[in-house]
Amino acid sequence: LESQRRLPRVEPVALRPLLEELVASAQASGAARGLRVELVPGPAAWVEGEAFLLRRAIGNLLANALDFSPEGGLVRVELLPRSRSVDVVVRDQGPGIPEYADARVFEKFYSLARPHSNKKSTGLGLPFVKEIAELHHGRVTLRNGEGGGALATLSLPGIEAPSTA
Repeated sequence: LESQRRLPRVEPVALRPLLEELVASAQASGAARGLRVELVPGPAAWVEGEAFLLRRAIGNLLANALDFSPEGGLVRVELLPRSRSVDVVVRDQGPGIPEYADARVFEKFYSLARPHSNKKSTGLGLPFVKEIAELHHGRVTLRNGEGGGALATLSLPGIEAPSTA
């Protein structure tokens, strides 16, 4: 991905069905720890890009949210169409990002210990998400949410729904 300057093939991607699929998978992954994953109802939204990469990026954000969530916690996913962009927001109820790590979360190989296991990941997930966002002319942010937890936002340029003619 790092060597690509643009996507080899782009197509209209409907985000709501993609999110529904990812949320269902995340619910199954989090069930053993009593985690709930909920997709907030809302409008449809479309972007132009590569569905496989978008699925991987959002899947990584969901996996992180599950990893940092406390037992029985809730992960909320929201699709927010804006005037020229679309935000995919993933929020957990975990400890949030420590101040010392805030500037480093998108660095390759940087990882924080998961609260429930004290294990670290490879540190490649968030840099991968950042690469995918940039290839789609978007961006990703990760910050502490008001009232606790982490708030990951993938912002992508939105497009009109393709005609079904």
